[in-house]
Amino acid sequence: MDGAPESALLLKAWLPFVLAIVILGNSRLAAGNNHYAGRKLNDEIPGFISIDCGATSDYLDEGTGLFYKSDTGFIDTGTNNYTSPECNSSNPDYGRLITNLRSFPNGTKNCYTLKPEQGKNKNYLIRAFFCYGNYDNKNEIPKFDVYVGVNYWATVEPSSVSNVVFPDIIHVPSSDTIFVCLINTGFGIPFISALELRPLEKSLYSIDMGALRFGWRYDMGTSRDKVFVRYKNDVYDRFWYTVNKFSNWVPINSSSSIDLQGNNNSYKPPTQVLRTAVQPPSYDQALRYEANNTDEFSKCYVCFHFAEIAKLAQGKKREFIIAVNGRNYTSKPITLDRSEPLSMCLNQIFEGHFSFSINATTGSDLPPILNAFEVYRVFSPLYKPTYTGDVAAIMDIKQTNRISRDDWQGDPCAPQKFSWSGLTCNSDDTPRITSLNLSSSKLTGEIATSLSNLTALQYLLERGDTIQDMWLEDIWVLIPKFHSWEVLSVSKDRNIAAVSLAKLGSKFSQTTVWLEVMKIS
Repeated sequence: MDGAPESALLLKAWLPFVLAIVILGNSRLAAGNNHYAGRKLNDEIPGFISIDCGATSDYLDEGTGLFYKSDTGFIDTGTNNYTSPECNSSNPDYGRLITNLRSFPNGTKNCYTLKPEQGKNKNYLIRAFFCYGNYDNKNEIPKFDVYVGVNYWATVEPSSVSNVVFPDIIHVPSSDTIFVCLINTGFGIPFISALELRPLEKSLYSIDMGALRFGWRYDMGTSRDKVFVRYKNDVYDRFWYTVNKFSNWVPINSSSSIDLQGNNNSYKPPTQVLRTAVQPPSYDQALRYEANNTDEFSKCYVCFHFAEIAKLAQGKKREFIIAVNGRNYTSKPITLDRSEPLSMCLNQIFEGHFSFSINATTGSDLPPILNAFEVYRVFSPLYKPTYTGDVAAIMDIKQTNRISRDDWQGDPCAPQKFSWSGLTCNSDDTPRITSLNLSSSKLTGEIATSLSNLTALQYLLERGDTIQDMWLEDIWVLIPKFHSWEVLSVSKDRNIAAVSLAKLGSKFSQTTVWLEVMKIS
């Protein structure tokens, strides 16, 4: 199995200071537990969205046991491409994902639209894969940004032609639709190999303070060092980074099963993670870790995961305390019970310098132990998405009237530098669409009645289009539903609808009618 730290994350600066955010809460797992029985072939796991970008058809991946869909229906732009053999990997955790990709030579912003079954205000783990693979035969590795919703997620800059990067983020959307957008920043054509979404229980990661990005999940004490593993019995399909040891830590393991049946822990760590651990070389030493943090990555959210894997003699116990930045974090000692593995979250954000030590108490018969830990960077979103009613309305208008504009993807208003052409949005905390200019949009079909749902709309401009009288007549009917239309631009040329509008307009003091030249069939 191949893989290295640089093959998982784009931001090299993150690599030197691995912190942690682990699986929380107590947990149990039995070998026969359905949740942990592992993925079976032909299973399409409820709530999972697995997209092989650039694939020509849906398929079941035997390596991962996951069912992947082509990106048809998730995005309308881009072109399918095959990568060169040097991008292909023997790593079964990648499966067929990196043999093809979708590239986006046109437009600044190209967005996938995800609609998870669980809807808004839920926790989702979102992961994307990128392998350039010299698909364009130019040997020019691009650099571009990726956004989730209206906020920056990551910069993709593979270190080599065959390098696979797969950042992840834990995201809580405020609407039922999640946009994942690739942004052309002028350093090459964006591309994507795969996109995955995994629903998490709401209680899993406390992210009221923002999103959690660039997750590292450290599986400690493993025999394989520094590889990424995707355990089939991980119900949340997380990637784990195996670590034999840090510093002078001593790896330990157990071949026996760990009985976790009956516990209500939502984090459900796989058994492989619980069966290995590290401990200090002697009883009187601590497990110490220190991160040389930087201003750029100054906020992290940390948790630890523990499971007793030794068979303790009668009357013996393993007891320890956790200290963070030189101060005891736990109010009382932690005692492990073989039947009760423990995961605990340090329920706060740590800024700047971060260190921890796990120390045995004077009453402990064994040194401290650590099975796994994770770390995420805490990210506070800069922007809020457009008002959901406006998004639904403008999306319906786009579909109903078959409007085809390269930049009409993702959120209509935010961030402002990527707002849709022809729209003007206000600067409210939650943006609203205040102006709609459909000039030269080659409108077809009847007017979308959802136009009346743009209740903050003040200007509707129509010039240079060839549209049916019915379209205009429908507009007249919708006018009274708006709070204020200050400008409505139509034709003065021999058209009954235009005359009707002029008469109707005089009945609404808030509506000013401007008659301008427009071709009307």
